[in-house]
Amino acid sequence: MNNPNALASQSFDLAAQQHPHLLRSASYNYPHRCAFKAVDDGDTQTVNQRLSISPLAIWLNLPARRFDTALGRDFLDSLIAEITLRKEAFGRRPVTQLLLRHPFLHYQGADITELMHLLASNFRLNHRDNSPIEYCAELLLEEAEGANLALLKGLGFNEFLLSLPASPSRGDYEKLHAIWQHAREFAADSLGVRLPYGYPEQDLHSMRALLDQILSLKPDRILLTPASELDRWNLQDHIHEHGSNSASQFALIYNALRHAGYRVLGNDCFVIGRDSLAIAQNQNRLRRTAIAYNSVNAADLLGLGPAASSQLGSRYESNLEAIQPYIENLQLHKLAIDKVLQLGTKAKACRVVADQLLCYHRLDIHYIENRYELALASLAENISWEFNAEANMELMRIHNGLLQLSDDGIMRLLFISDTFLAGLLKTPKKD
Repeated sequence: MNNPNALASQSFDLAAQQHPHLLRSASYNYPHRCAFKAVDDGDTQTVNQRLSISPLAIWLNLPARRFDTALGRDFLDSLIAEITLRKEAFGRRPVTQLLLRHPFLHYQGADITELMHLLASNFRLNHRDNSPIEYCAELLLEEAEGANLALLKGLGFNEFLLSLPASPSRGDYEKLHAIWQHAREFAADSLGVRLPYGYPEQDLHSMRALLDQILSLKPDRILLTPASELDRWNLQDHIHEHGSNSASQFALIYNALRHAGYRVLGNDCFVIGRDSLAIAQNQNRLRRTAIAYNSVNAADLLGLGPAASSQLGSRYESNLEAIQPYIENLQLHKLAIDKVLQLGTKAKACRVVADQLLCYHRLDIHYIENRYELALASLAENISWEFNAEANMELMRIHNGLLQLSDDGIMRLLFISDTFLAGLLKTPKKD
């Protein structure tokens, strides 16, 4: 049988090699693709989805940057075609979470209205009844005009997320404050900002100034996003060149927001105490998909648009990223799926571990051992001892089969989770 002490040490070393800077945003990293296996046929999954009536999250992923030429009607028609093709498998499920990114970067209000009408015609959108929903539109500052906010509110969106530039100008600050005043007038259930960090042009002084501006607005949510995610840089090159600066910025932001009274989901999603996500976390009903947390019981995510990801039970799909191949597939009435991956038994356990650590900063060792028949207790004890000894502080403690992270441990959540998952994939079955 494998030695749990050796497993813990190997896992610690592997995670350290992959993430030499411990202080990094954690929510974008799971589940690990190394735990997946490719599948060729989705007929069984399609039947299962068609029969399901559980809540669903939908992600409408429009490109987040401008191109030399406008996307035009072909792209919009392709997105509409994808919506229509997905109706058979998912049309009966109530859509409790809806995520729309950068709607006005490429299209006008009439186009977005048409798109939402088609979505409502093919899926069970819940914005017309009293069911809890989280319909969030993410906007760049240049998109967030009063008329656009009013249109989105009329289309059923009850949450707005403003995506900030890495180095805002004085004009950006003035625009942000004006937008915020407009958005508050629409009585959105949640108003938040996406804060990028880790860019070469950012330093601690400019980050402090940006944080002061953000906190003066009193946002309901603040989402931290590393530059490597926003710009799809090579992660290892980014860490090698800018890692220490990124880690310092992350520590500064984390401590400032915690000091300001924000609760934290994962270690990069900060919410005020009365926010629906904070309430769900406190009531042990917080959910997490591949791209977002939610309080509306949506465990499955359907991604629409180029590069969109879907998380459907134990099956993961990703759409083609390039615009033209995406359009060409949909013009032939074919889904533009690039990759299909399936979770194995240990990978399912990995996802539960990641979800518990990110959502609640704790790990129910007994539950995972019994549910997946894995010898996790020894691994957890040794990882806990090794981390606490290495950091010379208490990052986590175990009591009565429950592992709980300290605030210092939450800051290092990515490294801790990576170590657990790497070890879990090698953990033997219980005797």
